[in-house]
Amino acid sequence: MRWVLAAILVATFVAPAAAQGGSTLAACSRDEGAGERTLCHELVVPASGAEVWRLLSTSDGWRSWAAPVAEIELRSGGRLETSYDRSAQIGDPGNIRSRVIAVAPERLLVIQIADAPPGFPHEALARELTTAIELEPVDPAHTRVRVTMMGYRDAPGFETLYAFFDRGNAATLMALRQHIEQAEP
Repeated sequence: MRWVLAAILVATFVAPAAAQGGSTLAACSRDEGAGERTLCHELVVPASGAEVWRLLSTSDGWRSWAAPVAEIELRSGGRLETSYDRSAQIGDPGNIRSRVIAVAPERLLVIQIADAPPGFPHEALARELTTAIELEPVDPAHTRVRVTMMGYRDAPGFETLYAFFDRGNAATLMALRQHIEQAEP
């Protein structure tokens, strides 16, 4: 169960576009042709882009809503390491480790799984997936968060991962929204 929660965090990527200022999770997945699919969710959250970026781009931000153990090195070539086990420490073998592929401050965080926890299904295939978390201001007090996972192919194992991250990414976005709503004055 620990790897399930951990994978949700890795997937942690955001986003469903709801109607203007709405808070409904939306699916934006699509068939890319040639047997590839993109998994996508988006959500408008009641927070500024700067606040949402802080939650995604800092270790304290991640720990406040996504995983009790988290550390991010925010730069291309950096890393994001998380664990849902409160007794874990950074560097433990059961943690989820992702590579930071690209960063555009307050707009985009792109990551890719480097190491999944032991027992994670189709770990080698999961490392082929790339996740983009995009932030788009709706107005000064609302931000659209979109989490897009690319690289799903028509091959054994990818269907399992698609279903897993479909549920996990949706749950992660809802957890982000809940954290923001509870923090509102």
